[in-house]
This record gives sequence, C-alpha cells and structure tokens, in this order.
Amino acid sequence: MTDTDKSNPMQPVEVDERYQILDVLRGVALLGVLLINLDSGFRGSLFHHILNFHTHPGQANRVTDLLLEWIFEFKAMTLFSFLFGVGAGIQSERLIKRGRNSGFFLFRRFTVLLIIGLGHMLLIWNGDILTLYAVCGLLVLPFTKLPGKLLVVTGLAVIALSPYLPFFYNYFPDAEAMRAQASVATRIYSSGTLTEIMSLRFYEAVHFIMPLLLASLPRTFGLMLLGTGVWRIGIMQRPQEWRSLLWGILAIAGSLGALATTLEVWSKETGNPAPGAFDLIYPYSVLFLAFAYAACLLLWLGPRQANRLEWPWRLTAAAGRMALSNYLAQSVVFTTIFYSYGFGLFGRLGSAAALLLGLTVFAAQLIASELWLRHFRFGPAEWLWRSMTYGQWQTLKRYRSFNGQPGD
Repeated sequence: MTDTDKSNPMQPVEVDERYQILDVLRGVALLGVLLINLDSGFRGSLFHHILNFHTHPGQANRVTDLLLEWIFEFKAMTLFSFLFGVGAGIQSERLIKRGRNSGFFLFRRFTVLLIIGLGHMLLIWNGDILTLYAVCGLLVLPFTKLPGKLLVVTGLAVIALSPYLPFFYNYFPDAEAMRAQASVATRIYSSGTLTEIMSLRFYEAVHFIMPLLLASLPRTFGLMLLGTGVWRIGIMQRPQEWRSLLWGILAIAGSLGALATTLEVWSKETGNPAPGAFDLIYPYSVLFLAFAYAACLLLWLGPRQANRLEWPWRLTAAAGRMALSNYLAQSVVFTTIFYSYGFGLFGRLGSAAALLLGLTVFAAQLIASELWLRHFRFGPAEWLWRSMTYGQWQTLKRYRSFNGQPGD
C-alpha cells in the first residue's frame, strides 16, 4: 500500500461530512453491547446465562438482572445492526455520487471486516458479532441500489418472517448440551492453560457460536436492509421533517415493546407463562423497543445536528465514532480480567459488580475516545479497516491549521 493520494476519489469520509447524531446512536448502542456482553459472555458462560436468569444470589444481582433484561438485552445489538445498515447506505450513496463502483468497494470493506471478525472470534473472544455483520453486509450488497422505500419494505418483511424460519433454529443447541458446555467453560476459562483456552474457544466457535449467529442471520440481514433504506429516504439526515413518524414509533412501538418486555421479564422472574396473546408480539418486542430508543434520540438530538452537542453527547459521539476500536478493546480488557491468563475471575463476579465494572470501563472509553480524536482522525481499528479497504495507508494524525484549530 502507498501513502494516501489526495486526488483519489475513493477517500474516506471527512469529519465535517459526518452526521454526529449517528455517532451518538452508535455510542449509546455500544454501551448496551458492552453491558450485555459483560453480563452474558465475559463474566461467565453464555450458556449458563441462557439457562439461568439469575446466575448469582443477592438482591443487588437480582435487580441488575431485571434492569439489564428490560433495558438492554438484544435491544442494543438490534440498534447496532440497524446502524450498520445505515453506514452501508451512506457509503453506497457517496460512492455512487462520486461515480465509483459502490458494490466492489463495499465488497472489499465487508471482506476486510470478515477477516477482522474471524481474528477476533478465534484469537480474543468467541462472542464476536463482527463476523455476522460482515456476512450480512455481503448479502445486502445486491440490494443497495434499490429505492429507499423498497429497501424499507423488504427489510421489514424479512424481519417479520425471521422468527418463523425454523431451518435456522434447528442448529440451536439443546439444554443438556448447553449445561455441559457451561461447566467445561467455567473450569477452562477460569483456571485452564492458554492452550486449553484457545482450544475451547475454537471448539465453542464452531459447535455453538456459529449456529447461534446463523440463527440471528435473517433478522440481522433484515435490520441492515432497513437501515440502508431509512438512510436512503432521509430520516436520519432530516429527523425534523419526520417528527410525526418518529413520535408514532416512539408511542406505539415503545408501548408495545415495553409491555411485551415487561411480560417477558415477569415470566422469567416468576416462572409463570405469559398470556397467550403475548406470543404474537414477543418475537418483535426487542425490535419495538430498539426502534423506540432510536426515535427518542432522533427527536431529542435532531435539532442539535447543526450545532455543537453538549459534552455528554459529544463524548458519546466520540465513542461511537470509534465503535470498532472500543468494541475490540472491550474484549481485550474483559478477557484479561476474567480469563486465567489474567485475573481469572470467570464465573465469580455477580451481575451487580459486573455492571459497576462495565460502567467504569465505558466511562474510561468515553474520555479516551474524546482525547484520541483530538489528535487522530480515526480510531486505530477504524484506521486499519479503512487502510485495508482503500488499499493504501490512510493519514491517521490530525494536523493544526494556520489558525491553530485542528485540521485533517
């Protein structure tokens, strides 16, 4: 790869071209992803979490379990998947305007992400989601030139049908297999050798994680189609023009999602079955709340797009702009804390203590992201992803302009 050629029309998006509200949404989703990954994957076995709503005794842990389930469980990942589709829409639109082959460029972009995701899954933490995003991104490619409204309708149709595709769910491991694997994982990750950890990580990835990702593929694909379409019709760029729709989503989807999620949490907590009518909306309750979260933030922050964000949102936007770097850093930090080659706390920390740990790490990432972006144009992982995609080293460091202000 060569140094960045300023005349190359296939250059990355500059800072002033970005929509800060999207970075805020990514930052909010990143917080949710951190807390759920920490609760269900880093501090203990995912399968133990699936089989046991409360993994540790104590009132603080019980309340934490309820709050995480109600507010973040699957909602953050849903929002992240949707925003990934928005990003694909942005890249496709800008490349088309520049007269470039958007399909070829995005194919390279998603292929590089697939390589990063597989490396993350096999070498750092097998709870990776990047691999699924890369595969779904490749599947979205043939649809990127469709009209925005058709993309939205197609995405919603795929999402609506996804819970009723039993082929994908036939690969989901049964309770006995998950229980046995949870026991093995607790022993190996907490006290095993590095070789044993690597071997188990690979085994879990092939026999358990990949099937779980396959089960999530239809809905994730639909969410990315939806995100691409929503960008294409202009909702994200001009939320003020879509206030009626956004208020409708917040009111209707928010109410249905809150009701369904409350019934779900109540059912898990008490062991009582939810009412029969619940089955009709349960598969979509996560989607309803995730869309309501997005609508709420768009309504709240939309008028601020042209102005400087208040400092909490500015920090959140910085973390969102470095979402890939922060996501990978979380895996490095938490596997070091919980695996035997670090502090060996796997299976020992309750959800309440893990919540405090997660909030502390995220607060550090907010500050670190803001400080990093004062001096550099991209996060380190974003820089590598861009450089590999564009086929040339991207300029990483910011430079001061003649008036002393940061420049690119």
